[in-house]
Amino acid sequence: MEFRVLGPVEAVGAGEPLPLGGPKPRTLLAALLLEVNTAVTADRLCEVLWAGSPPASAHANVRSYAAGLRRVLNAASGGDRLSHGRQGYRLRARPDELDLRLFDDLAARGRAAMAEGDHWSAAQRLRAALGLWRGAAFDGLPHHSTLHVEASRLEESRISAFEDHAAARIALGEYEELVPELRAQTVTHPLRERLWGLLITAQYHCGRAGDALHSYARARRTLRDELGLDPGSELRRLHQAVLARDLSRVTGPPPRSHPVRRLDPPGQDPADPDARPRSAGVWPIRQLPTLIADFVGREKLLTHAATLLAPSSGHRPPTVVPVVILTGLPGVGKTTAATHLAHRLRGTFPDGQLYVQLDSARGPRRTSAAVLADLLLSIGVPGSAIPAAESQRAALFRSKLADRRVLVVLDDVRDTSQVTYLLPGSGGCAVLITSRARLAAIPGAHLLDVEPLDDTDGRALLDRIAGTRRFATEPEATGHLLVGCAGLPLALRVAGARLAGSPHRPVRWLAERLADEQRRLGELRAGDLAMRACVATAYHGLAPDAARVFRALGLIPTGEFPSWIPAVIMSGVAGDEEPDDSVDDILDALIHANLIRAHHVGPEGRPRYRIHDLLRAYAAERAAEEESPARRREIVGRVLDGWLHRVPVAREQLLRTGAGAATAWLEYERPTLAATVEYAARSGHGEQASELVAALDDICHQCSWLDDWERMARAVLERASAEGDRRRVAMAQGSLARAGVGRGRAHEAMRWFVSAIERLDELGERRQAAYLRVHSSFAIADRGMTEDAYTDASAAVAVLSELGDLRGTALALRSLGAVLFQQRREAEAAHVLERALEAAERLRQPLVLADALQALAVTEIMLGRYAAAARRLDRALTHYRGVRHRPGEAYALYTIGRLRLARAPERADEAFGPLTQAAEMFSELGERRGEALTAFMRGRAYAALGDRERARGSFGEALTAFRALRMPDWETRTRHELGALGC
Repeated sequence: MEFRVLGPVEAVGAGEPLPLGGPKPRTLLAALLLEVNTAVTADRLCEVLWAGSPPASAHANVRSYAAGLRRVLNAASGGDRLSHGRQGYRLRARPDELDLRLFDDLAARGRAAMAEGDHWSAAQRLRAALGLWRGAAFDGLPHHSTLHVEASRLEESRISAFEDHAAARIALGEYEELVPELRAQTVTHPLRERLWGLLITAQYHCGRAGDALHSYARARRTLRDELGLDPGSELRRLHQAVLARDLSRVTGPPPRSHPVRRLDPPGQDPADPDARPRSAGVWPIRQLPTLIADFVGREKLLTHAATLLAPSSGHRPPTVVPVVILTGLPGVGKTTAATHLAHRLRGTFPDGQLYVQLDSARGPRRTSAAVLADLLLSIGVPGSAIPAAESQRAALFRSKLADRRVLVVLDDVRDTSQVTYLLPGSGGCAVLITSRARLAAIPGAHLLDVEPLDDTDGRALLDRIAGTRRFATEPEATGHLLVGCAGLPLALRVAGARLAGSPHRPVRWLAERLADEQRRLGELRAGDLAMRACVATAYHGLAPDAARVFRALGLIPTGEFPSWIPAVIMSGVAGDEEPDDSVDDILDALIHANLIRAHHVGPEGRPRYRIHDLLRAYAAERAAEEESPARRREIVGRVLDGWLHRVPVAREQLLRTGAGAATAWLEYERPTLAATVEYAARSGHGEQASELVAALDDICHQCSWLDDWERMARAVLERASAEGDRRRVAMAQGSLARAGVGRGRAHEAMRWFVSAIERLDELGERRQAAYLRVHSSFAIADRGMTEDAYTDASAAVAVLSELGDLRGTALALRSLGAVLFQQRREAEAAHVLERALEAAERLRQPLVLADALQALAVTEIMLGRYAAAARRLDRALTHYRGVRHRPGEAYALYTIGRLRLARAPERADEAFGPLTQAAEMFSELGERRGEALTAFMRGRAYAALGDRERARGSFGEALTAFRALRMPDWETRTRHELGALGC
């Protein structure tokens, strides 16, 4: 018998399709085939058949459909193919009877042959795998979430197999036959860069280099139009290789078409995943929380979960990402178990463990887009290179994890929609999820219940917290205590902490309190009430000051907090002083009651603490009941004042020294600062939220926090607009404008700049308006708006000089000099930029100084002052690297290449070194303007060397970019250069 899902769903017996009935029975069969040889519950089948909205007769209908299938299948096979038992419906089939399993097996064997150099066998096996497809997976069936996700996964597997098949055929020299097939696939899947690369390679080997270059231009145009992205580095290198007519630089020597034996270093196991070479950089990444020393039990659960997560597990095809979900009662220890399991698997996943806490018991949920931004930042993607669209971020995340062995831990997931975009695409990775909900709709996931501890493990946990002797002398009371805690680790920790903190109390004292239904017993049985009762017992045992701090912790927006926050809550002083002894005593009391945890030591060398989200939600409830609205507002205001004291100090340190302690602290606090601003804006603290964003503006610019910058500014703008505060509206618009410039959206940014400057002028806010004119002028100077830029820069110089603002004056003069340079007034520009440099030297802020040096060097190149320009660029590059400002470093390298070309055109090849470095950095940063300028300068270098073909290619690339960026002056220059080449 055969079962087919790679097309219309069919069952075939004796060579003939069996009569399965209409869409519902076929959907039922599809659901059973997805979990073949596994019992599937009737509830699960109802969810598949009716997309989560089953009718009242659903179970009866399932029984009817299953009975019909059973009759047909059992009769055709002469056996018990479909059976029903207590655990549900089970369809039995061998792997070779299901086209889905055959496809996965043939594709895996094909890839294995390819890895060994046996391209002929690889092509045969992959061709056989692709031949199993008769149309779209589950064709003709309505796709609800489960079938849709699985169909999407299968389509991804199919096109990946097609790409591997094409690569094998290219290695065998089947170029001519492949070109039309690959061209058709690029029409269907225009965003897959590997397809474009295979097409370009095949066309080149057919002797059609022109067609190959045309295909690259189509790929680049499609990616830019659809995603706003340039082709990746591999496709760009292939393009350069075609231009050079030498594909060996990217493909290596022609591969052998017969099996080769891999030779491994002596003593190295070729099957060992840790033995494979790894690239340097951010890997491995270790984001897991600290292990809890008193962890007990869970051995069977952890062993089972580790087996399911192992990449070599036989439970699934090798390309499928294993997913395990730990679920159970609140407080049952899901996160703790997941943390211990993830630490155990560090050797299995040598590239690292990513950890994300997704949800909270209250407040707005974290979006997948925000989580993906944090994940991409953590794996080394610059903020400026992170796409805006959620789907693009997900694709980039999957790409970065491809061919790596990484465990992704998603903690406290609320529902399936939060997970969809966070799953890797590589079978070498795995995902471990914890959730209070039973997430049954994630295809292929293994749902494991984290059960309450049994009495043995519960007693072991109590012993570790409060000591063995106390419980050994009161066995009966200890038994009652275990019953009262119901095996919930949080309840046991609270009970143990109370006893450890009260050594004069007998165990019987707490056991009797827990036996009282009014206090805990009834509340410990299930659900959120269970946690509330546990927390209430600990909370009511606190001293008044400790209870006050605990309630206040419910009013801050994040679970992790530094030690200064409790100190500010108690004292109201926002300074840098260490918490005094009384605050330390309160924190110790909360730790002993297990209401907070000492998390770790922060980058500033001071302890940080964490309060669980559910406990924080309870604290907020107590604050709402026990604190007046005025008192709650005062608490939040004190915390915001604390941030407003610390952020400007860190900003000044960052501007003066660049890298160092301030950078480490700011990077660590970035998520907390963003959450705090949004919370403050939502909760009516708009003035302080606006001040905090204003203090963060230069930090966000220098550190490329573009996502957070935009999110915070929009929150502040919304609050300011609602309150009718025109000044705060203008400041928020200015922040949005600067963030937009950082993303290369100059024309969108200009609308914000114009609106903000008009408001500030009307309000008489001269300094703020002048600063925005500086930023606006610099953003538009080379985009065809030089007159507007000149007006803004001149006005800013006049105001900031009059106000004695040295930093503002340096920035404004630099902007004015850049405008004069764009207007071809080089001598005037040099004079103004020398004044900017003088102001920057007095200011002693390395980034401002580096910017002034570089701007002056560009002008001096045009004036023929090459030696002076070289000295200034050397200083600028040193300062940029000292403050780790990669955009500035890239522009300095670009300008060095420009200098070498201008100084010695006959040695133009010397310009390629810095220009290539600059191009690579611009590409990593997503800085399209810099990429365009570098392409233009490389075109000039090729032209100087007489390489007209490469010059045309580089100028063509630059021209396309300048058009997209709306830089008409540079577009004109590029057309002139192409005209000089006869194009």
